[in-house]
Amino acid sequence: MKTYLVRMFGISLALTIFAELIVAFLIRWFMKHMGKGRRNAKDTSVGSGSPQQGGIVLGSKRHLALLVVLVNLLTNPLAVLLCWLGRIYLPPFLSFPLQLAVEMAVVAAEAWIYRCFTEKPGWQTGRPVLLAVMANICSCSLGVVCARRIDFALSFILRIRQTW
Repeated sequence: MKTYLVRMFGISLALTIFAELIVAFLIRWFMKHMGKGRRNAKDTSVGSGSPQQGGIVLGSKRHLALLVVLVNLLTNPLAVLLCWLGRIYLPPFLSFPLQLAVEMAVVAAEAWIYRCFTEKPGWQTGRPVLLAVMANICSCSLGVVCARRIDFALSFILRIRQTW
């Protein structure tokens, strides 16, 4: 049971970080390249305009990656634990609403953390709520798609290890 839980949390965290990093970098790329038309003609440097001038303020890629990883280290294990306990102890018709409530709480917490970092130089995420919503939609979708395959693969590997 212990190895199952460690693998469940580890795989969930790894998939979540992978999906949310991709989404974060895609949103950053779109904001950087698609937002060029909104800047003033005087502002020629990419990502250096102030929000009052209509420019886009973005932090570094390293800071964005570190922030996404740290935010997910804070929110993912608790969310996975709550959803797993809900599937075990709640009737089936209540586990899905619990999962939605947990995901909404995670989105709110992540958006708040990203928003706190938008005021620090070099750490700007651009649009914190959009980042939190899109990243969690993608990671949750990836989890739903991969969950059965991962459970099957883990049980298959555990059975092979027991027979050898």
